[in-house]
Amino acid sequence: MKHLFQNALVIAMGVALVGCEWGGSGDEGSWNDSSSIANFSGSYRGSGGYLVSDYSTTASSTPITSSGGVTYNTYTGEDGGNTGANRVSLSGKTSHGSVKPGSFTIIFGGVSGSAFDDGSGAMKGSYVLGPTNFPVTGGHFEYDTGVWTLQFAAPGLPVSQSISINYSAAGAATSSGSSSSSGSGASGGVSIYAFNVQQSGNKISIVDNNGSVYSGSMGDVRTTGGLSSSSTGGTPANGDQVIAPYSASGKSKSGMYVNLVGNFQGTVASVSSVSSVSGDSTTIKTSFALSDRVILGTWVEDGGKTGDIKGIAGSSSTITVSSSTSTNSP
Repeated sequence: MKHLFQNALVIAMGVALVGCEWGGSGDEGSWNDSSSIANFSGSYRGSGGYLVSDYSTTASSTPITSSGGVTYNTYTGEDGGNTGANRVSLSGKTSHGSVKPGSFTIIFGGVSGSAFDDGSGAMKGSYVLGPTNFPVTGGHFEYDTGVWTLQFAAPGLPVSQSISINYSAAGAATSSGSSSSSGSGASGGVSIYAFNVQQSGNKISIVDNNGSVYSGSMGDVRTTGGLSSSSTGGTPANGDQVIAPYSASGKSKSGMYVNLVGNFQGTVASVSSVSSVSGDSTTIKTSFALSDRVILGTWVEDGGKTGDIKGIAGSSSTITVSSSTSTNSP
């Protein structure tokens, strides 16, 4: 993706996470280090236009290749319909079949929730409205056909919301592009072409090209290889997709109060490990690059417009994970 942004800001960050657990501590409103393994700090720009646009497309990003040698195209912002109100079950189908396990994500527009496949066909996640969490109680994803289902506990979802879906599907390589021209997704003649994202643990700050600031946090970070922010031990493998849901809010240049909700995504590459022994303690330092980083989501103004968020980072972040083990001698 680097060729898309010749003038992109080059960011190289090292993050040290001591201990062998991903999980941090603290409640949802406080800082914790549970997302430090997935550093999404950097500069993001829209692909050939607005980063916040007023339409949805099924544009394909630069293809990714799995460790098995299969080429996938990543589809973002595909229209999945809407949830409807008082629904206990939802269903749909992707526009493309042969979906990569663990790559399918549903984003509920206007709320801070999402659902995803766990890599084995089961669906997980939650629909969040205000202080109330509506967990996914069941569901299935068929990787061959792209058919998906979700179930929620009665009485179901109280408010209808739009559904946006992202996934990777096997096929011939295609170039980035869009199905139509777009306008700005922000009100008041404001144009948003770029975000500068700063991440500290699970907390994020997003500054747009107009100087407006949107503050928020990340949810449970996970990988398509089965790791999550609550995993103990293990590190990502080459080709794994890292997915980090986020929500943020602030005031745009036009004076509109805005909520942003969606996912950061990136690809693990160049994994390497070095171990050292000191006494009865062994320390393993694993480094990897998080490349092809994107920010996806929905822009929702209070009483104004709703737009699509699609931005690409022009650089990778370098992450180092340290884990220590001790062996007690008899």
